[in-house]
Amino acid sequence: MAGKSNRRKTARIAGHDNADSHAKFRTRWRHVLKIDQEIRAGRAPNCRQLAAELEVSRRTILRDIDFMRYDLGAPVEHDPKRRGYVYTEPNWVMPSVRITEGELFALMVAEQALEAYQGTPWAENLARIFDRITAALPDRVEVAPRDLLSRVSFGPDSPAAVAPEVMAAVAQAVSANSVLELTYRPLGRPQAAKYLVDPYLLRRARGAWYLIARDRRRGHVPMFHLSRVEGVRPTGATFDYDASGFDPKAYFASTFGVYQTSSHYHVVIEFSGWAADLVRERLWTPSQVLRELPRGRLRFEADASHLDDVWPWVLSWGDGAKVIRPKELAEIIAGQAKDITRNYQRMKTTTNRSS
Repeated sequence: MAGKSNRRKTARIAGHDNADSHAKFRTRWRHVLKIDQEIRAGRAPNCRQLAAELEVSRRTILRDIDFMRYDLGAPVEHDPKRRGYVYTEPNWVMPSVRITEGELFALMVAEQALEAYQGTPWAENLARIFDRITAALPDRVEVAPRDLLSRVSFGPDSPAAVAPEVMAAVAQAVSANSVLELTYRPLGRPQAAKYLVDPYLLRRARGAWYLIARDRRRGHVPMFHLSRVEGVRPTGATFDYDASGFDPKAYFASTFGVYQTSSHYHVVIEFSGWAADLVRERLWTPSQVLRELPRGRLRFEADASHLDDVWPWVLSWGDGAKVIRPKELAEIIAGQAKDITRNYQRMKTTTNRSS
């Protein structure tokens, strides 16, 4: 046990040392870039001026100059006439970074995509990771980042708002395998109820965050929409996630969207026209199978655990989608179509009366 404790202590110290080294490295490069900028501008900066501007000691500036001279090969010398530092070789440039434009572009696209994590406990950590990546690229990158980013855009996905304290508490519970009591209001219900849960994992889908957790009282594993969580209370108890038998891959295999029940439906839909073209372009669910039919039609098959995930999707395709099975899904679509028709017929009647 003592050896294990010592190893943990060593690991903590090593991590602390790495963090300190990273901070020193990043600070030094900030100094170096400033010194290079001043020299190239022809201002011949001296130690006193640089120390005042960077808010460090004269000794620190001397170490930075030595770093430039001996580690980077910079031809930097003190000019007695100008009483400051100059480059003896005016055409010398800082070493170029060994990263391709495509790699840099991919990195910046990924950083923009992380906007989806704003408001979560990981946003700050992810930003810090990108800062470290940037700090690990000490040389100049001869690509204008703004020019690249202006050619990439991420459209809003109407994100659902989650209370920061709820997200923080849930994330902590998932990490620590802590049992939670949720005050949760299911969709369509006016009153919230208490749920005692084992939080398994967090999932982002359709612009919202969900907690996949085992309901201790009922025994099943539903998906809790975090925007509908009105309160979170840690119970102090823990659970064994490894012994739970939960398999995320198997769980989501039959999850068409954001509902999960013990039911199982094999959905078969035929698409035609523009709808068939659009359905071909995307992976809608891991279980989907696409089969080409005559005259450009498409047969879509997939597994679903809840039809409430499927019927709004089918309706969104209008007359470009036709349910083949299950019968229950076809009946839901037919009923919705009648209700929609009735609403618009009522509107037409009201309009005629007004005119």
